[in-house]
Order: sequence, then C-alpha cells, then structure tokens
Amino acid sequence: MLILKNARIIPELTEGYEGDRADIVVSDGIIQEIKSPGTAVTGEIIDLTGKTVIPGLIEGHLHLDLCGMNTFEENVQPDAYRAMRALKLAQDNLRNGYTTVRDLGDRNNIVISIAQAIDEGMVKGPTILPSGRIISPTEAGNDFFGSMYLEADSPDEFRKAVRTQYQAGAEWIKVMATGAVMNPGGVPGAAIIMEDELMEVCKTASLVDRPVSVHCHGSEGIKMAIRCGVKTVEHSTIMDDECIRMYKKTDKTYMIPTLSAPFAFVEFPELVPPFMTEKSKHVVDVLTEGMIAAREAGIKIGWGTDAGVYPGSHGNGIYEFRLRVKKIGFTPLETLIQATKNNSEIFGIDDKVGTIKEGKQADLVVFNDPPDQDIEALSSVFCVFRKGIMV
Repeated sequence: MLILKNARIIPELTEGYEGDRADIVVSDGIIQEIKSPGTAVTGEIIDLTGKTVIPGLIEGHLHLDLCGMNTFEENVQPDAYRAMRALKLAQDNLRNGYTTVRDLGDRNNIVISIAQAIDEGMVKGPTILPSGRIISPTEAGNDFFGSMYLEADSPDEFRKAVRTQYQAGAEWIKVMATGAVMNPGGVPGAAIIMEDELMEVCKTASLVDRPVSVHCHGSEGIKMAIRCGVKTVEHSTIMDDECIRMYKKTDKTYMIPTLSAPFAFVEFPELVPPFMTEKSKHVVDVLTEGMIAAREAGIKIGWGTDAGVYPGSHGNGIYEFRLRVKKIGFTPLETLIQATKNNSEIFGIDDKVGTIKEGKQADLVVFNDPPDQDIEALSSVFCVFRKGIMV
C-alpha cells in the first residue's frame, strides 16, 4: 500500500472527490482511495506537502523511431539499433511525466514490438499506443523516409493495407491524407488521397475495431477526414470557417494539433533541412489563426507534439505547452486538460487513465510547483508513477 500524503490535486483533473488537497491511496497499480488529507495512515507514505499531483500526461502524437537526425543517415541504421534507441526515447518521455504515448509512424513496425515488450513487463516504459507503418498513397518524397510508408493506391489496396497493419499488431491505423512538410516533394495543403480510399480505410478499420488517425494539413483534406469519420486529424494546420463548423458539429472526429514542429522549424532552422523551414513559414500564421478560432468555438482539442522530427523534441513537451499558452491564448489548466482528460477520452482509454479517480490506473506525475498556474512548472517534475510504481 502506497500513500501519497497531503498532495495538492486539481479539481478539473479529479473525479469523485471534492477539494484540492488529498491523500491518494495506491495498491496493485490502482488508485484505491482518495481521502481527506492526513487521514490515510497505513502503508508506505510519501509526503507531498506543497507539491501538485496530476494524472499522467498523454503524448498524443510522436515518433519514437525518429530522433531528429539527418534522415538519410537514419535510414541506413539497422532496425535492432533503432529499436534500442526508440526504447530509450520512450523512457525519456516517461521520466518527464508522459505515462502514455501514441506513436504514429515507424519503420518496419518496430515500435509495435517495443509496446508489446513493455506491456509484458520485459522492459520499463510508458504505455504505447502504436500504429506501426504509415499507410500512404504513392506520393513524391515518400522514399525520403525509407520503409516508414506502406503504399496503397486504390480502395482495395487500402483495405489490404489496413488488414496488414492490424495483423502486425497496430492499435491505431495511420494514413496520409495530404502532403507533408517533411517530405521534400509534398505540398502540405494538397490532398493526396481519394475520398473513396479514405472511406474504405475507415470501413475496414471499423471491421477490425481499430481507430483511424489521418495526417492532414489542408482544409479540404480535413473536411474529407471529418466526412469519412476518422477518429483523429493530426496537425489540422490549415482550417477555414467550414472546418471549424464541421469540427464543432461532429462527435466522431477530433483535432490533434502539433504546433511544435512548424514553429521549431522556423525558430531553429539550423536543426532541419531548408525546405522544411520554408514550408513551415507558410503555415505557422494560418495554423495560429485556426487554433485561436477553434478555441473560441469551444472545440474539444487533443494534445500532441510530433516529437522525433527535430533534435531534442522527445520529452520536451513544454515547448508545445508554451506555444499553446503564449501563441494561442489557452490557460495552463486548459492545456493540461488537453494533455490528460481530453486525450484519454479521444483515444478511448478514459476508463483507465486521464483523470485521478478511484479505480483508475495509478499513472501520476508530481510537480514541485503548480503547472495549472504557471506552465513553466512542468519543468519541475518531482517524481512519476506508472501503474503505482515510481519510475
């Protein structure tokens, strides 16, 4: 029995308990009780007086198989080495408070195997929701990322590709719907998939009970994704008024913006090839405008960083938090809700994680300072628990 004593908790991230101070009782990896502060006395006690406890953060979009290095050099590294590096990066994320991560694209499905090893207790790491290889139409620049893409060019081929990834163990199906900033030949705003192809992806994924995640920068691609009923639209960069209305109306599709990548490409051009910086310069302003409009419309927004696409991005989620607070106008608390409660609900794992609640998994992060009041407090991690074990 573990007692996290005299902890400050955040009511908006806690269920079934009134107040902002509590003793949290943990056993067998589960939150057993949330009691009035100072009332739990039996068990191993960790006094958290003056510290803030929140649910484990959920990184909604990263690539553990990428570390931001020169892509051509990375492409020739063997899978065994990349798997070891990906595990290390997963552990880096965990130590920074990300107890669950959703991986949206790797080479040769290596992250699927890492997720399995963690689930089976062979190695330590966060819970990983992997997609494995990314399903994409044949597109200029796909070869830039080696074997990360599984190409398909008709409804029948997309149906086969979904089943291939399901067979490999993917928990999410990731699809490219528009051009990419990081593909040398890609045009971010241009749709690259036909609507009947994307519809077939969603239909087949539903058959095997897998949610669909779609890479989508352009407004027409976003609208197509919403019409087809995909679960998450990654990046959602270029949004017009109709996109905002469609997001507001649907309860099936959610946006997972990733401000970190384009803003970092512009702010730190020395980290990436010039073509990435040039493309990003064309989208950061419209991305900012769209995010502000989404916030004003009250749209439910998820949280992700696209970590892995530039050096030092893994575990550096505070950069995304800062952008959302300083560029878009979200409060620190609103961003914490996005990275915990919202993500858990969007990803369908809110029965286990996302809030502090009796009966949920004891995935918890403790901070020296209150991150709901000052987002910079996210740099002051005191300790992290995954399934009740301090990591």
